Formats: sequence, C-alpha cells, structure tokens
Amino acid sequence: MLHTQEVVIGGWTAGEGRRAQTIGALLLGAYDDAGSLRYLGHVGTGFTDAALRSLLGELQGRGQAESPFDEQVPPLEARKARWVRPELVGEVVYRVRTKEGRLRHAAWRGLRADKSPGDATI
Repeated sequence: MLHTQEVVIGGWTAGEGRRAQTIGALLLGAYDDAGSLRYLGHVGTGFTDAALRSLLGELQGRGQAESPFDEQVPPLEARKARWVRPELVGEVVYRVRTKEGRLRHAAWRGLRADKSPGDATI
C-alpha cells in the first residue's frame, strides 16, 4: 500500500554517474505539531530529467550554510548535503514509515506550488 506525504525540501545531494551534473537525492522534512521541521529522509527516485533540471534551478538560489531541520540529520546523509532554505513543497509516495519517522521506499511525485511549507505536516 502506498501513502502520500507533502514534504518540505531542506537540502539535496549531488548525483553520481549519469546524474553527476544534477541532483542525486532531495532531503525532506515536514512540520510537527510544535512547529519543528522534522527530518523525514531522502528521495532519489521518481524524477524525470526535466524535473531534475528544473529542481536544480529552483534549489541553487536557495542555498544556506546550516541544516534547516530542527533535529540532527544522520551523519552519512548530512556529510554530502547542500542545505537550502525550506521554501519549496513537494509530494512523495512511500510504503512505510520507520519507528524513527523516516519514509521508506519514497518516490518523488513533484513540486506543489499550491502549498506553503507550513502545509507540509506530519
């Protein structure tokens, strides 16, 4: 069974191989009841080439030095991250949520221009 989640993009990692000039994965979050931006994991599949180019253009002007998440991102993912201001909302589908609250087997559906970051809640 697939579930849908609106997410805030908080960062990205560079691609490798065929995707070396673009995005490898997006780092995702959503706001909890206290207003904290919680880290939900990453998504690296479900993108068209056109979507990757468009997203890269959107993200490059939003860079910032620090993680926007209100909790620690796992070091392996944070080490390669390029952080961005949490301004863009997207949608993913996923199979399960781990006990830590991470999305498993997530796939990108697209940006949600009709939503604001505060609409992406857990």
